[in-house]
Amino acid sequence: MRTPHKRAVGFFKEAFSSALIAPIIFIFIYGGIFFLIRGSAPTPHELTEHFASLYSRYGYEIIFFGSMLEGLVLINFVVPGATAVILGAIFARTGQVDLNLVILAASCGAIVGYTMDYFLGRFGFGKIIDRFGFSSALNRAKVQIDRSAIKTFSLGFIHPNLGSLTALAAGTLKMAFKKFFPKMAVITFAWFTIWGISIFILGEIFLELISRYFFVVIFLTLIFWMGSLLVDSKKR
Repeated sequence: MRTPHKRAVGFFKEAFSSALIAPIIFIFIYGGIFFLIRGSAPTPHELTEHFASLYSRYGYEIIFFGSMLEGLVLINFVVPGATAVILGAIFARTGQVDLNLVILAASCGAIVGYTMDYFLGRFGFGKIIDRFGFSSALNRAKVQIDRSAIKTFSLGFIHPNLGSLTALAAGTLKMAFKKFFPKMAVITFAWFTIWGISIFILGEIFLELISRYFFVVIFLTLIFWMGSLLVDSKKR
C-alpha cells in the first residue's frame, strides 16, 4: 500500500514530467520559424535579444495568457506558459518589464485558468480526463483534498501543472466555490511572488546561462526528462 508521502511524490512527478519538454519544443519551433525566415539558425544571443524585444512590447499580455493557458488542464502540457512567466521575471531584471506587474499578470492568468478548471471538474470534465490517462493523478488529488484542503492547496498550486489538476479535483468533489476561490487565489499569488522574486534575483545568472550555455542547458534538460521517463517505465 502506498503511503501518503509516496502518493504525493507520484502526483508531483506525473504533473512535472510532461512540463519539462514543452519549453524545449517551443524553443525549437521558434528557432525553426526563425531559420525559415532568415535562412540561418539563430544564435543563443540572438534568441535572447528577440525575446527581450518581444517582452518590451507585449510582455504583460504574453505573461497573462501564458500563465492562463498553463493553468488549464491538458492544454498546459503542450503550452510552455511557465517559460513565458520565467522569462518575464528574467527580463524584469533587465528593465523590459516591471516585476510587480509581472507577478500580478502571472497570478491573474493562473487564477483565471484554475477557476475554469474548477468549473470543468464541477460539471463532469473529470470523467473525460480519465480517458487521457490522468485518472490516478486526479484521484490522488481528490484524496488529498478530502484529507486536508489547505495542505493540498499549499503544495498543489506551487506549479500550474499541479494547480490545474488540484483545481479540477476540487471541482469534481463539488467543493464550495466560496471556499475554493479565496484559498486558491491567495496561495497562487503567494507562490508566484516567491518564484518571481527568486527568478528576478537570479535573473542575470539565467541570462548568462541562456546566452552562453544554451545548448548545454537544453541537453541536460532532455537527459533529465528522458531519465525520469525511463525510471517511471521500469517501476511500472
